[in-house]
Amino acid sequence: DIDRKAAQRTKQHYYELLSEISKVKECSPDKGDDIRICESAEELLGIVDMVDVCTSLRYHAYYCALALERGVHAMTEKPMARTWWEARHVAEISKNGKAFFQLNDDNVFLPRYQALRNIIEGGMIGEVQNIWIARGNPGSGRSPWFWNPIESGGGSIMDYGSHAVASTWFLIGYDKVPSEVRSLGVRVKDRTRLVNGMLQQIEVDDDAHFKIRFVNPENGDWINVVVEATWTYTDLGPNGSDVRGYIEVEGSEGTVTGYFDEQDREFFRIKHRSFGERLIPVTSVPSEEFSIRDEINNFAQCVSMGKKSVLNADVGAGVIAILNCAQLSELKGRITVTVNDLEAFCRQVAGDSKDPWNAGDRISVALNEPYKIK
Repeated sequence: DIDRKAAQRTKQHYYELLSEISKVKECSPDKGDDIRICESAEELLGIVDMVDVCTSLRYHAYYCALALERGVHAMTEKPMARTWWEARHVAEISKNGKAFFQLNDDNVFLPRYQALRNIIEGGMIGEVQNIWIARGNPGSGRSPWFWNPIESGGGSIMDYGSHAVASTWFLIGYDKVPSEVRSLGVRVKDRTRLVNGMLQQIEVDDDAHFKIRFVNPENGDWINVVVEATWTYTDLGPNGSDVRGYIEVEGSEGTVTGYFDEQDREFFRIKHRSFGERLIPVTSVPSEEFSIRDEINNFAQCVSMGKKSVLNADVGAGVIAILNCAQLSELKGRITVTVNDLEAFCRQVAGDSKDPWNAGDRISVALNEPYKIK
């Protein structure tokens, strides 16, 4: 349903921003007069070429599917869906249609991740063996839907785990295949929280640790990635932010990790086993605001040139498959699971449902069963 009050507030905010810009640029605030508030998603999709889905996670895949079926190019904020079952449905539509899809995981567009990929591609630490990453921050200041397993599909594992998986997979290349996932502890750490003004006990995870094995399909080699995604204080490193968070990559010839000096300048510190230590300067940005602009520009360029985004629907579905595998591993006692195991679980839970969104509800509830207050 369309929240007309929220739509009017957004329109008014746009006017205010346009007015501010007009004070420093040749821009008239009257240019916002053609903003149109639509009564439905269907009406909107009938008049635009591209959409960015910024709803609660429950509807990311739903609205992307709706757009792609109508030939409208679709971006969605991360993650692509609550469940691999829903994401797979979108990926199939994307594969068979003419419209393009992009997963908007802005972390991939941060200068630090691009610099780190260049270090890896350049062979400065040899062949990658292991990666450790910490993402997240403590606190409960999130929209109410984040704490509802049907709306969110999970807690910190969905919120920050999606960032961690998409960005580390980017570092080693999306051609690598996730073969196995094991939970190292997807749990509720700080059960009692002040959420939306009410002190309550939460029923989604707030601290997720898991590891992934990626396989190179060309030679059978593998890379292990250890992820921490948390709404509490990080364990792997002192910081879990997008622009300053802990990340370490171990290669066959050395290691590289993020480093800030006494003047707060950002570097990657390479420790080579034979040649010693070296600092590679990184262009720092204060927040993800800068990468959000770049991810949107990237998709616009992809559409105009008729090329798939690096963060296409197959990658988006792969990210959520990994997250669901970690949840399933925790549900089954922290055993190692594969995507085939996940598919079998999803089919069992979905039952005879032909509706991917209804099945997504069922799967989300099942995967979050360990966090439910009995």
